[in-house]
Amino acid sequence: MSRPVAVVGAGMTRFVRRALETGRELASEAAREALSSCGLTLAEVDAVCLGTAPDAFDGVHRKGEYLADGCGAYGKPFIRSYVGGGTGVFSAIQGWYTVASGLADVVLVVAEEKMSPCRPHPQGAFLTIFDETLERPLGPNLLWIFALEMHRYMAVHGIDKRDVARVAVKNKRNAADHPAALLGRADLTVEDVLASEVLAWPVQRLDVSPVSDGAVAIVMASEEAARRITDRPVFVQGVGWNLDTAYWTGRDLVFPEYVADAARMAYAMAGVGEPRREIHVAEPYDPFDYKELHHLEGLLLFERGKAPEAAREGVLERDGDLPSCPSGGLLGVGNPIAAAGLMKVAELFWQLRGEAGARQVPGTPERGVAQAWGDLMQVGTVIVLGPAPPGGGRAAPRPPGSSPAGALASAALRTPPLRTPGHPLSAEAFEAHPFAVDDQLDAAYDRDAGVAVGGFLRGLEEGRLLGRACPSCDRVLVPPRLFCERCFRPTTRWVGLADTGVVQTFSICHVSWDMRRLERPEIPAVIAIDGADGGLLHRLGEVPPEEVRIGTPVEAVWRPASERVGSILDIAYFRPRRSS
Repeated sequence: MSRPVAVVGAGMTRFVRRALETGRELASEAAREALSSCGLTLAEVDAVCLGTAPDAFDGVHRKGEYLADGCGAYGKPFIRSYVGGGTGVFSAIQGWYTVASGLADVVLVVAEEKMSPCRPHPQGAFLTIFDETLERPLGPNLLWIFALEMHRYMAVHGIDKRDVARVAVKNKRNAADHPAALLGRADLTVEDVLASEVLAWPVQRLDVSPVSDGAVAIVMASEEAARRITDRPVFVQGVGWNLDTAYWTGRDLVFPEYVADAARMAYAMAGVGEPRREIHVAEPYDPFDYKELHHLEGLLLFERGKAPEAAREGVLERDGDLPSCPSGGLLGVGNPIAAAGLMKVAELFWQLRGEAGARQVPGTPERGVAQAWGDLMQVGTVIVLGPAPPGGGRAAPRPPGSSPAGALASAALRTPPLRTPGHPLSAEAFEAHPFAVDDQLDAAYDRDAGVAVGGFLRGLEEGRLLGRACPSCDRVLVPPRLFCERCFRPTTRWVGLADTGVVQTFSICHVSWDMRRLERPEIPAVIAIDGADGGLLHRLGEVPPEEVRIGTPVEAVWRPASERVGSILDIAYFRPRRSS
């Protein structure tokens, strides 16, 4: 049986792009502020948990050890977790189970991200998340997958882009009240969002969270230790996490089932039977404005396709019936990947203690949910916080008392407590700074395609599309694999397929991965292959962008046999199917 665990302190740096501080320095500032907020010293911490996302941002493939001293982990039990964009919330889950298991009484949880060193653009680090054989040769852009999912979500539910844009407006306005925010804008309008530069339709510049550097830390403690430290602990009532298949082109992009499964796990632990009634404030992950709506539905707070309606009716506003991202979220405060997720846990801590200052929601919220998401639309991490342990028990008294943190819990407390404002630099100033260090990593990789994909590539060289059949669930898998990830049984035979399919979703992309404008827009699309369960990411051709539609029947255009080499590029592109 696990022990009750509470959050007792939190700290945060300012989220600033091109900050001069190193990741170690950012981590140490957030950690020291979190300890100071609850009157503790590092000597009273039993263990340290770190969350940080791609090593490629820093070019250091041992990022946990690299950041350990800045996290206060010298001479202490220490471990790093990494589940892509879901890392920030999962780092709090990691802290929870370290305490709940009885291994530690007080744990310091730190999440850090420094995105700005990756040149020429942080998206370069994300290119490696795509399948190296079937997707990377297409020259994918990280915006592709978001635009493809956003378009599918909007098309299936008939969502007006104005209702999506309202989320960006709400969050940037909320962030105007946040002392650590990068892009708070109290004067932003829906028209401003709709008039902003199109990056990869339907994603526009103001639909997207900014590149940021920053760190957040929280202090977690057992119930006994928490009540010694503070009169107002905020308890972890439930946690959940879930991972969907990496074959994202074979999933339904309309509903984030991985978030829903993580939420069900967390709600069951918290005893939440009716999330819409029992959750009073939400901090869903919002790197894009549509993702907040998508994730609110995944958190089971709204029926499928209904979150945009809630945005339109003001339900999600700070003073609405269900405040969503009252902090300003990633869209307004900033998006240093792992730190952004832990920021949401810290924001719930401040909200539930009534210490969020100008960001405070009206009334007395009793329970909140934070959620993060990452990788190829497949990771869901969820945490539920409230003033009492899960299953009831004694709720913490609201007024501060004589605990070590009592003197800090006054109306004048400024959250997050900031030691330094940060040192913002433009990209040009960063490159010209005398202490900037250039580092060229000339790594190269020779990879095996594997048995299943290797057979698929041989088929492409011969001008054929091949899938693998699962004898248990009767699916024909494309891309092919030697096992079915659902049944976890071997696939037994190759199946020849027509080189035709249907456009499941598409985007019109105007920028490259490093945000340079393209001379001609690309049309990436997810093609559902006829006769198969799943499909391929590829490009469309021989069609004007304005004439492409979801549901358009398409056919492969093959390169001449003499030019095929056993690559996904043996298909030059897909075009609208011609009549026979």
